[in-house]
Amino acid sequence: ERTSGEGAPAMSKFFQTTKKGETHELKEELNSESKEKQKNAIKKVIASMTVGRDVSSLFSDVTRLISTGSMDIKKLVYLYVMNTAKSQPEKAVLLAGSFVRDSQHESPLIRGLAIRTMSAINVERMADYLADPLKRALRDNDPYVKKTAAIAVAKTYNINRTRVEEGGFLDNLQELLFDSNPTVVSNAVAALCEIRENSGPQGILGASAANDLGEFQPRTVHTLLNALNEASEWGQVYILEGLSGYTAKSQEEADLIAERIIPLLQHGNAAVVLAGVKLLVQYLESWGRRIPAESRAETIRKYCQKMAPPLVSLISGGQEFEIRYVALRNITLIIQRFPDLLTSQIKIFFVKYNDPIYIKLEKLDIMLALVDPVTVDVCLSEFLEYASEVDVEFVRKSVRAIGRTAIKIDCATQKCIDVLLQLIKTKINYVVQEGIIVIKDIFRKYPNQYESIIGALCENLDTLDEPDAKASMIWILGEYAERIENADELLEMFIETFDDETMEVKLAILTTMVKLFLKRPNDTQELLKQVLKLASESDAPDLRDRGFVYWRLLSADLEAAKEVVLSNKESIDDSSSKHDGNLLDELLMHIASLSSVYHKPPSSFLPDYLNVPVKKVMYMEDEDEEEEADEGDSSQPVEEPHSPPAAAPQAQPPAELDLLGDLDDLKPTPTPAAPVRNDDPLDLLGGPAPVAAPAPAAPAGDGFDDFFGSPAPAPSAAPVVARKTILTPDKGHGCQVDSVTVCENNVLQMNLQVSNKGSQPLAGFAMQINKNTYGLALAAKLEVPEPLMPGASHVTKVPLSLAGGLANILDLQIALKTNAGVAYFLDQLPFGLLIHKGAEVGKQEFLNLWRTITQESTFTVSVSAPSEAAIKQKLQANAIGFVADRPVPPGVNLYHACKTINNHIILAELAVVPGSMQVNVCVRSEALNLNQPFQNFLKTLLQ
Repeated sequence: ERTSGEGAPAMSKFFQTTKKGETHELKEELNSESKEKQKNAIKKVIASMTVGRDVSSLFSDVTRLISTGSMDIKKLVYLYVMNTAKSQPEKAVLLAGSFVRDSQHESPLIRGLAIRTMSAINVERMADYLADPLKRALRDNDPYVKKTAAIAVAKTYNINRTRVEEGGFLDNLQELLFDSNPTVVSNAVAALCEIRENSGPQGILGASAANDLGEFQPRTVHTLLNALNEASEWGQVYILEGLSGYTAKSQEEADLIAERIIPLLQHGNAAVVLAGVKLLVQYLESWGRRIPAESRAETIRKYCQKMAPPLVSLISGGQEFEIRYVALRNITLIIQRFPDLLTSQIKIFFVKYNDPIYIKLEKLDIMLALVDPVTVDVCLSEFLEYASEVDVEFVRKSVRAIGRTAIKIDCATQKCIDVLLQLIKTKINYVVQEGIIVIKDIFRKYPNQYESIIGALCENLDTLDEPDAKASMIWILGEYAERIENADELLEMFIETFDDETMEVKLAILTTMVKLFLKRPNDTQELLKQVLKLASESDAPDLRDRGFVYWRLLSADLEAAKEVVLSNKESIDDSSSKHDGNLLDELLMHIASLSSVYHKPPSSFLPDYLNVPVKKVMYMEDEDEEEEADEGDSSQPVEEPHSPPAAAPQAQPPAELDLLGDLDDLKPTPTPAAPVRNDDPLDLLGGPAPVAAPAPAAPAGDGFDDFFGSPAPAPSAAPVVARKTILTPDKGHGCQVDSVTVCENNVLQMNLQVSNKGSQPLAGFAMQINKNTYGLALAAKLEVPEPLMPGASHVTKVPLSLAGGLANILDLQIALKTNAGVAYFLDQLPFGLLIHKGAEVGKQEFLNLWRTITQESTFTVSVSAPSEAAIKQKLQANAIGFVADRPVPPGVNLYHACKTINNHIILAELAVVPGSMQVNVCVRSEALNLNQPFQNFLKTLLQ
């Protein structure tokens, strides 16, 4: 906010470069008697904060002015405190007394600022100070104070849920839903919706059908609908979002809500329009299905006609490109459920010359979804024009759109093929290759119908250099080998470069060669021997195994081989752009959110967004106690929080790097070429690594002399390691990573297999794990022999340390850098690996720690076996030892504990009631960061 009438040019003087000694000058100005100097000094301080400079040394000088009588200075001081509280909440807590006094100030602006600032300080102690002022603010006569207090309730709920639920704040918040001021109502709705989201699966304490905590009551809904017209545009968004979670109790009520929403679709704010569309879509999803069948189609058509013009206006020239993109992404979802919504408006989605590439690509997808036999001709002419653009990505997608149109609309297939042949004749390399890829799909959809174009495709064989295009052309050669006289000669061109091809092309060559042999066995036997020999001697397991499968199949029964390899292929359809039904249902519930833009459910990119960490602040009395303890025993070293004890055999991680920044500057030491290590990863079942069986002796000659007589040799056995793929080649720039994390002698290791699935050699390997809730980091660099050639793999072990940086992130966010680029991916750490299997916690040690640790995590678990003995057995089987039990009518409390491999102790109290499937659990740990993952681990064990 501006605090005066000064414009931007006048404010720019505060952002000038810091001069030497300026901090001292600011101190003098802050402590001067002139109000004008004080105000200008605070503006300079805030400007320095804005550009990232450290001005914490001026905290006491700035906050001294919080009791000033000048309104402008007081607002600036509050702004400074709110920004400081984000990084140094412990300092902001010291001003709690001033905040409480200002919460009773005569000016409503100051009262509201005090409440807003206190709620912005994410510290549990501040929530204690805020309780009484917040109670008063919720009953204040001024709308500004009440609407600020409503949002403050939601913020306080994140800090101290119990205080809000048990302190009556939710009752006050529900009263604000019926306030006469629409801004207060909209803020109350926003706060209540946020509290519902943050309440988790267990819901809000006290929620019932008699109140608005779980779901709005019908009378509340009518009040919100009345407030819609008077609320501000963002207030309308809040109310519409709140109504989206409401289920109408009757058809009449659903129709009433829909009719009240329709006028808002003409609003000038795109957020209001999309929120209204979201409600109408949900109406059609829920109540539209209950409408009698004879009138259902008419009802859907009626509301689609109401939604279409507003959606079209969002992508018109008057909107910013970013808003158009968001609208297009939402339209893509909606038309999957209601395909007739915009069919008559398809020309609106024609690409314009000045559209950014991301707009063009999205419009192309929507055109493809809307095209039908009526509009196919005009769309094909558009696609043909797009294929002559300069942007390669857009051209490729345009060619793919022509192919998908042929698959989608049977009557237009010949027209699409004519257009594709016209493009192939241009001899533009990437156009030709994309055309061959889509023609392969057309052949799969319509077998034995358009073989006349194969000759035109074969003329471009020499120009193919992309793996997908090569694999598609090779597939065509195998599928129509009996119609292509020189198919063996054409295929031999690819066989000559077999060792240099990607895995996709090698597999295509192998399969096509087998098809060719089965169709023309007399003149292709020698060529088949050559290909099978190349495949069986490959280091790539997929290629080698498929070669042996074909070898044995051909050796055993040729007729069976024909039935398998030459069997009829299942027809394909154009469903690649459609989402799964359940996923689409979820995405439609999140229209106008990031989820609808990403086309992913919120849990996929915000897996831990409800777990907001609360900082633990060291207060002055705690510091004094620590100083006394240090003086009493100065010989004992002070242990850093979260650092592993000396006894734990943990390797230290390398210097900490920023996952998104410093990784680009990471220069791994080049690994000298060395023979591949023979020590394969240990067997997860506990025994020694299995020894590979010796390779069978090669048959006489080249192994194929008696192709149909002697059986094929068995492939050599390889040790099986239960790795899972955590980085796929499409996301890893051709690099695939398979991993399993193991624990050997209380040291964690990542057992990795790094494979090059691309077409280029890989080098410059470097890996890094981002900060996480376990403090897990690499203890050594990733070592891979360089270069790693296409088709090659390397197995390696990377030790891990638990002394890395901490962050409230359960997943392991990993970055892998190669010469092909940086790839980001996720992995999970099984919590059971962190538990020290041989460590025990005694009763006295348990009791002492239980009394010492005050912060705890409580939750409820639905157990599969609700007996005391079954729960004990499950926990003890996973090294969570039994300590004691205590009868607490009507059940018993079980006390269990475990130690982690870096000597952190985790305590658990389980309240078991005989016959009840619910167990209340309380977890305490000196390492607070482990509470959440341990909680998830317990739920998995007991459910």
